[in-house]
Amino acid sequence: MSTSELKYFGQDILIAYLKERKNKSYCGFLYLHHDDMITSSSSFSNWEKMDNYWSSKFLREAESLGLDLSEKISSPISNTSSPASTSKVTSNTSSPASSTSKVHNLRKRQIIDYNENQMAKKNIRRQFIQSTNDKVIQSIQSKAVQSTLYANDEEFIYNNENENEQEIDNLTNFDLIYHSLDPAKMWTLKSSGRIVEKVIYKYAQNLPYESCLHSFIINDVDKEAESLFQKEEWEEIFSFNLQKVPKIDKSLTDLMKNYSITDLSSFQKIIFEPFLPADTLYSNKEHFDLNYIHLAYSIIHTLWENEDFTLDSSRLEGWYQHNIWCPIIDPAFRNSKINLVRGEGMSTASSDRKNNKSCNADRKKIGRKGDGIFRLKGDRLEIGGIEAGRKWEGKNGRKYLRDSLKLSKMLRDMLVQLIKECNGDEQIIRKLQTVGMLHSANRFQLLTMDIPNGYICRIKRFDIQEVAGQINNPPLAFVIKDILRAKAIMTRTLQLVQEKKSNLDDLDDFDDDGKEVIRLEQCTTHQAITLSETHKTPSRIFKQSL
Repeated sequence: MSTSELKYFGQDILIAYLKERKNKSYCGFLYLHHDDMITSSSSFSNWEKMDNYWSSKFLREAESLGLDLSEKISSPISNTSSPASTSKVTSNTSSPASSTSKVHNLRKRQIIDYNENQMAKKNIRRQFIQSTNDKVIQSIQSKAVQSTLYANDEEFIYNNENENEQEIDNLTNFDLIYHSLDPAKMWTLKSSGRIVEKVIYKYAQNLPYESCLHSFIINDVDKEAESLFQKEEWEEIFSFNLQKVPKIDKSLTDLMKNYSITDLSSFQKIIFEPFLPADTLYSNKEHFDLNYIHLAYSIIHTLWENEDFTLDSSRLEGWYQHNIWCPIIDPAFRNSKINLVRGEGMSTASSDRKNNKSCNADRKKIGRKGDGIFRLKGDRLEIGGIEAGRKWEGKNGRKYLRDSLKLSKMLRDMLVQLIKECNGDEQIIRKLQTVGMLHSANRFQLLTMDIPNGYICRIKRFDIQEVAGQINNPPLAFVIKDILRAKAIMTRTLQLVQEKKSNLDDLDDFDDDGKEVIRLEQCTTHQAITLSETHKTPSRIFKQSL
């Protein structure tokens, strides 16, 4: 609708709401577009007049679209919020009321999330009740001589229906995710016959806090998850369909060994010597990683030269980022197709997941922000992330655990994005890996996430490494080696995705004998699989029991 066709300000917003929202009510319209209504109605002196104006517009536009919403015109806000709203209407022209605006923006997001959850519950309720009632009816018909249902049978179905509705009403987001999974595609362990997704669901549905298990993520150092399985089961989970760790070329490890001396005077002589053999012309394609290793040691050498240099708790997170981690990590990827986005970059994969069910009238939600996002150059495709902290408080530190959960969910969102790029081809997605880096103060840990079987995302962590305050104590080589491994894993993942996108098998419409190839649209050659949504972190106000 063009601007010239509008009869009043805000008409396009109201029409868009009525057309695009499945669950429509005047109350819902108030919550979503409260600020727009006030802005367009500054001429009203109080809330009651403005409420009457917009309620009549709501009914009129609904009737013009063939909708009967007369029963959904009640406005609970008029009883609970009229003083505050009246105040805001009166002062609209004189004060922006920024704090009030923030409250309303938060309320919008909460209402949208709540409505989406209710819609999903209704869909599952219909499927669940229909399935249960079909089974009841079949059982009754098999026993009855006639196909007529007796009164007691009808009463049984009615009671069963009410019980089912009550059960579905109590579902949380985690329940909805689990019920959306295909049982035939879940991971059945060979060692015991138990289903991994079912074991996780039974345990995690009653947890009072958010866990990786709510997104069906299993971590190899998670004692909570390990306690749910027997030793043989746990070993099977972390050995099945395991991807090989990339090997580092011997020329690179030899150079790192050469630099891993603990005597500063000897190190000074070696670091300024050419790292290439005599009469060898430097080639960026062949010698880039050697040059990177030399650069990393040269940068840290400037810190080791200071006799009073220490890595203590007085240094802030920004200092570690700029003086240690950026100089060591970032240069390693400059010869690849991978771009490292720094500065609390937003994950596009996480943003896609959050906006998956939004409509045109909704404000776009931002994705999770990490301290670094590994992204394909010139593309939105992501294959890794970084989370950083100021202090190292050990493996049980609150910051370390919180960042682990945040990074794990981000990596899972990236896997969902990669699966879509591969059209769900199971042969390819079982080989995909996303990479995470955790560093707190001078500690560093590399982790990988893959989908070995079913809907389970598996995280395997490498050993925690350390950048020493004194020369090579412990050796810097272990940190550099893990960074090179990370680059190799990301490159391998991108190659798998590219191979799928460049596959020419589906190009021909006829085979070699001239017969037409029957192929379903958008189908892959191999069995397709889709990951469920990553578990949504409950909001502070509308927090549901998990």
